Amino acid sequence: VLRKQEEELRDARIKTMMNQIRPHFIFNTLSSIYVLCMDNPGQAMQVIQDFTEYLRANFTALTATEPITFSDELRHTKAYVAVESLRYTDKLRVDYDTKHTAFRLPPLTLQPLVENAIKHCLGKGIGPEHITVRTWAEKTGAFISVEDDGPGFDPNGKDDEQHVGIKNVRQRLQLMCGGTLEIQSGSPRGTVITIFIPTQGGSGLQ
Repeated sequence: VLRKQEEELRDARIKTMMNQIRPHFIFNTLSSIYVLCMDNPGQAMQVIQDFTEYLRANFTALTATEPITFSDELRHTKAYVAVESLRYTDKLRVDYDTKHTAFRLPPLTLQPLVENAIKHCLGKGIGPEHITVRTWAEKTGAFISVEDDGPGFDPNGKDDEQHVGIKNVRQRLQLMCGGTLEIQSGSPRGTVITIFIPTQGGSGLQ
């Protein structure tokens, strides 16, 4: 059983790595930085810092074998949002209500969910979009919710890119810390994804 779990975790990590190789996102960001270097050098420096943090966290996550602190994952997510905000000025709003941070989770758990919400709303020309990230604690463990007002979708629908990404996050949550991921998606708009990480999962509350 242990060997099977190790193989599943390895496969999930490979899928995560492939999902994070996004040439268009990298090229678009570098092109935006190039323009800012001439028009707004100060903003260019900030974007370079955010982009560096995003890439660093990605590379670190791809080799990680243990859960990381939520604070690290949140920092990665905010760096990603800061870079994307450059493309979607005045169209993207992300609020954070994350007072509870004393827990661990698999790397690349929160960031891909926020990325999915942005890609499947603003990436398809739908917008503006409002995303809210919340965390809270209960006796049984830690909770994270990612709520957006983008287009809803069928959680049981065809295995497209969005479902593959969520399936990968769910698989790594279960394998690394006994966590779960649930989806509530409205019609025609609105999706809430809730993650639960149990205290007794080896990576729950610190």
